[in-house]
Amino acid sequence: MKDNSRVYNLYGLRVHSEIELPAPIAQSDLPPYDLQVCWGECKAISDDAPAGEILAKLVLDDGRGYTLTDTGIGYALYFHQTCEFWIDHDLRSVRAHRIADVHPDMAALFFVGNVIACILTLAGECVLHASAIEIGDSALAFAGGSGMGKSTLAALFCAGGARFVTDDLLRLQPKGKGWRCFSGTGEIRLRKNAAALAENFSATAHGTHPDGRIAIKMDGNQSMVPLGTIVIPYPSRHGKELKLQRLPRSMALLYLMAFPRIQGLQQGKHLQRRLDSFGRIAASIPIFKAEIPWGLPFPRDLVHSLARGVEAHLHSRHCFDGVRRGLYSDTSIND
Repeated sequence: MKDNSRVYNLYGLRVHSEIELPAPIAQSDLPPYDLQVCWGECKAISDDAPAGEILAKLVLDDGRGYTLTDTGIGYALYFHQTCEFWIDHDLRSVRAHRIADVHPDMAALFFVGNVIACILTLAGECVLHASAIEIGDSALAFAGGSGMGKSTLAALFCAGGARFVTDDLLRLQPKGKGWRCFSGTGEIRLRKNAAALAENFSATAHGTHPDGRIAIKMDGNQSMVPLGTIVIPYPSRHGKELKLQRLPRSMALLYLMAFPRIQGLQQGKHLQRRLDSFGRIAASIPIFKAEIPWGLPFPRDLVHSLARGVEAHLHSRHCFDGVRRGLYSDTSIND
């Protein structure tokens, strides 16, 4: 296999990888590295994880899913009948194996998503299933499960002039009484039913991943951005207007706990860390539930309505003091 070793900046980590990753290239390829990734041989991969303590397990209706196991000498992350990743106990090196007919780019997608999320979770970091954009001097995050519109909303806001931060995985770090967002892969991945949004970006920025999603390369901010607000979107194909509700602290925590980036976590120590982190977020960051009119063409004023609705609930322009100057007033998204 061709050696594509490079150093990438990914969620605050310097990753030296033989796997070609959809992530920003670091300015320097010299050590030190936070994580080193190499290819292992192609081989058959079953659904049976190796012996050890199961830390997380997820099985979807179609049989896909993963199992994370502590083998005693390291961690094994199995993606059923697709790929497996062996992670050293020090969380500094990873070896990837795949079935011969699985495209190498699928392993790259697993790595920048679930594998990195597992490593950060095991390291005690705070990780949400969320996308985020920057407006003015703070970030607006969209948290939720698969299919809830996180990436679509991020693309809509970026088409309107917001700056991209991350898609699908949000690593957060506490700072003072607030939280900071780490930048991610540098691309938004859209499902086929939202692929028309790609027309709002340069054609040279488009690509298609093996999972069928449209990838849009974004010019994001590589510095950490303060987290201003979290919105949990609920797409409504029948609703005609935006409905926004700020969640009280206890309810906000329950919603956040429903949307970790790693589902099926079973080990008590890591679950307690997650509860502690999400509790601090719920106590310090405004969190909203939003019912959003959904489907192409999106309403012309959706981006502004959502940003201004959040602003009005907060009775302050502090979090989004750049909304009016940072977003175009004539945003129009058509199919």
